[in-house]
Amino acid sequence: MIYILSAVIFFLTFVFSYKFFISLKNVYLNSIKDENLYMAFGFIALILTSALSLSTSAFFLYIFNS
Repeated sequence: MIYILSAVIFFLTFVFSYKFFISLKNVYLNSIKDENLYMAFGFIALILTSALSLSTSAFFLYIFNS
C-alpha cells in the first residue's frame, strides 16, 4: 500500500511540476522564436521534474517506512 501511495505522489508531483515549468516557459520565453531554446528548456524542465518527483517519492517512503 505504501508503494502505491508513493507512485501516486510521484505521478502527481510529476504532473504539477511539469505544468509549473511550462507556465514559466509561457511567461518568460513567450517572445522568443528560437525552437532550440524551447527544446532545451523542455529538456531541462523534464530533468528537474523527474528529479523532484523521485526525491519527493523517496522522501515519502523514507518517512513512512521508518
